Amino acid sequence: MACEPEEEKLTFDSSASLRFSTDTVLFDTVFTSQQSITKRLRVYNDNEKAVNISDINIANGTSSSYKVYVNGKAATQFEDITLFGKDSLLILVEVTIDPMDENLPFIVTDELRFNTNGNLQDIKLVAWGQDAVFLNGEVLACNTTWTADRPYVIFNSVLVDSLCNLTVEAGAKIYSHKGSFILVEGTLEVRGTAEERVAITNDRFDATFENAPGQWGGIIFLQGSKDNIIEYADIRNAEFGVYLGTPDDDKSYDLIIGNSRIENMGGSETFMGNIINVTPGYGILSVSSDLYAYNTLVNNCAINVVGNYAGGNYRYENCTFVNFSFDFFREDPAVVLADNIQLGDNSVLVDDLQVNMINTIIWGSLRDELTISGTGQTQFDVNISHSLLKTTDQQLNTASNILNEDPEFVATRLYDYQLDTLSPAKDAGRFINLNTDLEGNMRDSLPDLGAFERIEN
Repeated sequence: MACEPEEEKLTFDSSASLRFSTDTVLFDTVFTSQQSITKRLRVYNDNEKAVNISDINIANGTSSSYKVYVNGKAATQFEDITLFGKDSLLILVEVTIDPMDENLPFIVTDELRFNTNGNLQDIKLVAWGQDAVFLNGEVLACNTTWTADRPYVIFNSVLVDSLCNLTVEAGAKIYSHKGSFILVEGTLEVRGTAEERVAITNDRFDATFENAPGQWGGIIFLQGSKDNIIEYADIRNAEFGVYLGTPDDDKSYDLIIGNSRIENMGGSETFMGNIINVTPGYGILSVSSDLYAYNTLVNNCAINVVGNYAGGNYRYENCTFVNFSFDFFREDPAVVLADNIQLGDNSVLVDDLQVNMINTIIWGSLRDELTISGTGQTQFDVNISHSLLKTTDQQLNTASNILNEDPEFVATRLYDYQLDTLSPAKDAGRFINLNTDLEGNMRDSLPDLGAFERIEN
């Protein structure tokens, strides 16, 4: 008779304990009524012989918010699980938290308990629950206000209808699901402050998705939208940061963006715009529209961080536009300023272009990070001064611009685009009454280029 392998022989020694990959299974933020992501717990038997785990159970039993899977089966209790010597067992853990009618996050705890040869061990189960306002494919009521009391979670997009307003108050948090957009035909006012910024990002909180492009749609301003403002907002991890498609007959700004961050834009889907078919990957994409941006950082986008196409009226002051291709291979420059665009039927739309840019940094990993494209068929007026540019266009080597000198950011891989001590952008700007920077720091009479004023200790 064949000998039984040592690792399959059972030991009943009470000292034969288990080892775990963690002592706590932690869920950061879980919206109530929504199933969490799945966490993994690995259970190890370091003994030479097999052990019998006579009981695995959740302390709160069937009333628990947690669900556990062992060998593909979901239950609150499992009995007689044999774990061979030097082997391991994978346990999956999920949590679904009932609403608590609380504005502040709250903690939900339990224990996953193991009994092996009378040896009792436990793993803590901990989740932060958060009640939220859930929106699913809705046309918002006119003159809606979103507050900082509870986060807003968007499924299947929302629409701000024409002649209606959505006001987002300081400190508000907006989380959008995959493929969901904020569509604006009326007016959007995002009113963050330096102390209470507004977050507009994806609804996945696990570390894998912290800086992952393409996790939701973006903010789309449709034709007829006007008087929009975005102040002190962080717009992250979408297909687009902002798509402005609001052509009209005046030069009044359809959108003003100030003191904001727009970063990590990309994806594989295609948004069917009202003018063109657009591939995701733009931080700011504007077509025949009017836009003013100041103290704004736009970075890490698959195509352009800023793309102004088919004309329009644009003003950029103390902005940082930078692209280092951290998450994708790219061929397009960080910034494109063009009076033309090719439409889906291969025709070309052209219109007058006016751009005024001052105290701005355009930088990245390509040889040329700025393209200026004019057809000669329109009124074409591009003025760039007191800016640091990565370009081979020597015609821009004027008006106190700095060409092709590394701005010496603090830590590009950590998305820190503040200036280091030796940056050539320090004190290289012209004072234009922007008294504070993106983070609310005071500027001096010789402002630094870009969105950040370096504060020396």
